[in-house]
Amino acid sequence: MELISTKQQNYLDFLLAMTEKEIRVRYKMAFLGFLWILLNPLLQMLIMGFIFQFFVPVHVNNYFLFLFVGLLPWNFFSMTVNKSTPVIMNERSLIQKAKFPRESLVLSIVLSNLFHFLIAFALLLVALVVDKIFQGYSFSQLSWYFLRILTSFGLCIWLAFVTSGFSLLFSALNVRYRDVNFMVQAILPLWFYATPVVYTLNLLPEKFQLLFFFNPLTSIVQLFQYILLNQPFSLQIPFILNVLLGIFLAILGFTFFKKESIFFDDWV
Repeated sequence: MELISTKQQNYLDFLLAMTEKEIRVRYKMAFLGFLWILLNPLLQMLIMGFIFQFFVPVHVNNYFLFLFVGLLPWNFFSMTVNKSTPVIMNERSLIQKAKFPRESLVLSIVLSNLFHFLIAFALLLVALVVDKIFQGYSFSQLSWYFLRILTSFGLCIWLAFVTSGFSLLFSALNVRYRDVNFMVQAILPLWFYATPVVYTLNLLPEKFQLLFFFNPLTSIVQLFQYILLNQPFSLQIPFILNVLLGIFLAILGFTFFKKESIFFDDWV
């Protein structure tokens, strides 16, 4: 029993060390350093918001804020999947030299990006609370809003779980089929427009709305918009199926990676 505990501790230490390395490497020699955590989505919000507000008739109180709330989870997902897909091949020398849980290479990217996401998310929450205070929210209204915010951290865990599943799935597939990395790079920009970040689903014809629930990120982004911005949301069958699809694909990613990882030494 003690041996299992020691192995688990060693694995956790290795994973944390890899995560710390990922965080340090990202901003090495960068003058603004961690400020890019917030500057990157802010610049995206300003540029995209300026353009899309003239073409997308989204009826929200603040389109820029609506856009920012959707961009944070999307950026976390896309950056993580994009970087983790080729990671096994990029770290082939480490894999050939040492024995360690291969999934730690992918999960360290997930955790490092989650670290950046949570910092930006926390700053967003502070801005939202300050905005509510200036709007004259009463103590009871603020208390209720704080409760909503607490539920959003559970949603962050859900986002990390789904992202981990996709990252593990694509990284394992890329070892066997090297075209997967190119496919992911081509699909992610299209995937962005299939996710309700710059628009709301009610702008689409009802017969097409169901198609968007084949995207596991649809329910995640919608819930962030509902919790933080009180955007309209209803718990319907398509949403429930979307959540179940996310669970299935995440578990598939974890399972497939574990099954394929024993062959990585031969394939890389």
